[in-house]
Amino acid sequence: MVNIEKEENKNQKSNNNIKEGTNEFLDNQRQQLQNTTSTISETTNNINDNINQFQQTNRTILNKNIDTANRYQQETINTTQSIINNYVELQKNIANTSQSVFSRFLNDTSNSYWNNFTSPQRYTDVYNKTNQTITDNTINCTQRVNDFAVASTESFNKSVEIAQKYYNESVQNYLNFVNKIGRSYSNQ
Repeated sequence: MVNIEKEENKNQKSNNNIKEGTNEFLDNQRQQLQNTTSTISETTNNINDNINQFQQTNRTILNKNIDTANRYQQETINTTQSIINNYVELQKNIANTSQSVFSRFLNDTSNSYWNNFTSPQRYTDVYNKTNQTITDNTINCTQRVNDFAVASTESFNKSVEIAQKYYNESVQNYLNFVNKIGRSYSNQ
């Protein structure tokens, strides 16, 4: 009987050791699960913070680009309006010049007919004077057209320069943003 009791004590000790080992194993598993859950939660929070920062940076860049685009668009509108105003002024000047030449021609012709009805030399003088007036006015008109063309070309070149500057700034902002995002993910 003593052997049986000893055997039972051994079995009971063995069972207690197994229970303690099992409880210790389960406690370790619970601790590992809790640590893993905590790590996942921290990682998720970090990712959410990075996404929020990314969105805020994107909004800032977008607003800056929209403001820049609006500024350049307004400058383009102003330049176009200036070109239109110059063109209208040129058309007015051409019309006034042509009217002036034609009215002088009619006036000179009428005066020469009535005043110098019989003098061929006077007709020649009137013709030469009219021809010179037309030539002078044509030269003036050509100079105004050239001035308008130069002003329009300068305005157009300025518009192209502004558009190119805006494009370069937009590309640089985008590249800076992409590099920043790349660095933030490589640091994690």
